[in-house]
Amino acid sequence: MDELSNQQKKRMTEAGQAAMNMSHGIKNIAQSMRSGREVMDKALEMGDLDVTKRTWGILRQNLGRIEKLSLDMLTFSKDETPNLKPCDFNLLVESVADMLRPQADQRQIIILVQVDENIEQVSMDAEQIRDVVMNLLINAIEAVEAGTGQVTVDTELDAKSRQVILRVSDNGPGIENIDQIFKPFHSTKPNVGAGLGLTITRRIVQKHTGTIVVKSSPNEGTIFTVRVPITLNS
Repeated sequence: MDELSNQQKKRMTEAGQAAMNMSHGIKNIAQSMRSGREVMDKALEMGDLDVTKRTWGILRQNLGRIEKLSLDMLTFSKDETPNLKPCDFNLLVESVADMLRPQADQRQIIILVQVDENIEQVSMDAEQIRDVVMNLLINAIEAVEAGTGQVTVDTELDAKSRQVILRVSDNGPGIENIDQIFKPFHSTKPNVGAGLGLTITRRIVQKHTGTIVVKSSPNEGTIFTVRVPITLNS
């Protein structure tokens, strides 16, 4: 009973922290959207279509941030077993990169994708692994400098260990306190999100009986490496 009580207390503490982080994140996004709304209102009054289009791009990006924040909260609150099905791993990775390319282009950041054509069908939960790829790519895009940033995504088949490998690397400033980054609510970008992206990522990878490691050095960028077995028992 005491153990259950402690678990309940932990979950209540986590829920409170999550609510606080989420409220800060949404507040900051809302402030940005209010500014954008005022600019768009003036542009519409003046009939300035170019400014309207640029402003709508910013508003759309902020709407996406709120959606991602909400989805992270929902995913964190669940503890779902992967629904394993054959998946085109390379196509999944490429589709996520294409989805995030406009966000990178807006800051003049280059995304390079290199896939191993030897990878065929992989047994995994496509939706969950999509979250893994998206979280790692978003982190990398946000970590690098506008105009000079580069994010590289590559896949590899390790035939000997029967694993597929995903690497996401960037030329950003590196990560301090690497041992903290997978903890819930830890974020290097205060008041931007709930700090759950990497926590969720690691949990998904572990449920696929895989591993995730990070290598980072000051001013030398960061590399996340994910390994997942090709075939899993459901």
